[in-house]
Amino acid sequence: MVRNYKPSPGFRNYRNYSESTLEEALQLIRENKMSLNRVSQIFKIPKGTLCNKMKNKHSKNPGGQTVFTTEEEKQLCDCVIQMGDWGYPLDFFDIRIITKMLLDRMGRRVAKFGPTNLPGLDWAKSFLSRHKNVLSLRQSTNINPNRASLSREVVEQYFDNLKISLNGVPPENICNFDETNFGDDPGSKNVLIKRGSKYPERVMTHSKTGFSVMFCGTATGVLLPVYVVYKSENMWSTWCRGGPSKAHYNHTKSGWFDGCTFEDWFLTVYLPHAKRLTGPKVIIGDNLSSHFSVQVIKAANENDVRFLCLPPNCTHLMQPLDVAFFRPLKGHWRKLWRNGERNQG
Repeated sequence: MVRNYKPSPGFRNYRNYSESTLEEALQLIRENKMSLNRVSQIFKIPKGTLCNKMKNKHSKNPGGQTVFTTEEEKQLCDCVIQMGDWGYPLDFFDIRIITKMLLDRMGRRVAKFGPTNLPGLDWAKSFLSRHKNVLSLRQSTNINPNRASLSREVVEQYFDNLKISLNGVPPENICNFDETNFGDDPGSKNVLIKRGSKYPERVMTHSKTGFSVMFCGTATGVLLPVYVVYKSENMWSTWCRGGPSKAHYNHTKSGWFDGCTFEDWFLTVYLPHAKRLTGPKVIIGDNLSSHFSVQVIKAANENDVRFLCLPPNCTHLMQPLDVAFFRPLKGHWRKLWRNGERNQG
C-alpha cells in the first residue's frame, strides 16, 4: 500500500486552507457580511465546499475514516501515557495488542485488520501521527548482557523509588500479585540406590498438563481469593468444585494469563477489595504489557490505584510472592501429590 501519497505534477490542489480559515469564511457567510462568491474569491475556497459546509454535508474528514471515535482514541492515548508514568512505556506491538483487546471486548470486527482483528504497523504509526502533540517515538539504548544483568545500582534505585511511591500508603493498601503454574509432577527427591548407579529413576504417574493460579496478598498478610486459569478450549463445571473458598476460574488456550484473564482478575478479585479501602492503593507486580488493558488502567485511575512494576529479570530475587510464598506452597503441593500416589499404590 502507499505509505506517503504524493500527487503528480500539475494535479489539482486539494485543501490548501486551514480549519481556522474555513471557519472564518463560513462565519462571514452566516452573518451575511459577505456573499458566498466573494468569500470563495478572497479565501481561495471552492464554492462547492462552502455550500456543502453550510448545509452540513460531507462532515467527515477526507480519506479513510478512523476505527475509533475521538473519545475512544483519547482513552488509548491516556493508556499509553499512564503506562509510561508507571515505568513501562509501550512500543508499537504493545499498543496493537491493547487495541485488539479493546476491539474484542467491544465485539467489533475491523475488516482491514484481518481475521485476527490485530491492527497493523501502519495503523500504529498513524495513531502516533494523530497524537503527536502528546506522544512521541523515542529510540531506546541497547546494552550488552553484562550491563543488562541485575546490578546493585538497579536494586538500590528500585527501592529508592519504592520508598517514595509508598509514602503515605497504609500497609493494608499495598498489594503484591504474581501468577504461578501447578502441575501433576511431584518433582524429584533424594532416594537410596546402589552405589555407582548413574540414573536413579522413580516410577510416578504424571503428565505435562498444568494450570495457572494468580495470587495476591497485602503487606498485612491478607490473601485475596485465588484466580485459577485452566489450559482448555472450554470450562467444565466440575473443575470449579472443591477449590479454595471464593476462588474464581477461567480458561485459556495456553493455560497462562493473557490480557483478558488479567483484566477479569483485576475487575472481579482485586477491585472489589480495593473499593473497601480508603486512601491511595498500590499494587506491585511484573512489568508485562500483556497484563494491562484500557479497562484496567481506567478502573485503576478511577479508584486511586497505582501500579508499581518490578525491574525486568528480577522476579527470582525481588518478587515478594516468588521469594517467600511460592516455594513452601509448591513444596506442600508436591507432598500432597506424593502422598496421593502412595495411597493409590
